[in-house]
Amino acid sequence: MDYEDAAKKLIMYSRGVAKGSIGTAYGMSMGEDPVLEYLSRHADMTPSELANTLGYTRPRMTRIIDSLEEKGYVIREQDTKDRRRVIVRCTDKGRDHAHDHSSSGVSSLAATLSKMGEHDARELLRGLEIAYSLTYDKEGIFKDDDKK
Repeated sequence: MDYEDAAKKLIMYSRGVAKGSIGTAYGMSMGEDPVLEYLSRHADMTPSELANTLGYTRPRMTRIIDSLEEKGYVIREQDTKDRRRVIVRCTDKGRDHAHDHSSSGVSSLAATLSKMGEHDARELLRGLEIAYSLTYDKEGIFKDDDKK
């Protein structure tokens, strides 16, 4: 197998599927959506914690948070226990957007997975989980969800 060719195809296909199913129709860049979705479901975090958890570089996370803050989806606040720390918090507007956007994005992706068939959909998820674990040296961020 030509792994460089496979890597190029993976990048192209994954971007295409993400844009087609989730897209940027909601005024969100590709990196913003996962961050907002994660923040809407989890406790407040520092930018570094978010970057480490979601696999972004710190400079990229800063740009994403800046953009989400401009849109009114997140706010930065000083940590009340440690004034040196900055906490990123999802606003009600951000939570609403993440819920609405997530529902339509999930439905669209679920339709695509359904068209693939159960076997191929499971294989795709299995491969992506392995790649995620190898890339970030940790278990998938949705590992608890698999038990449902």
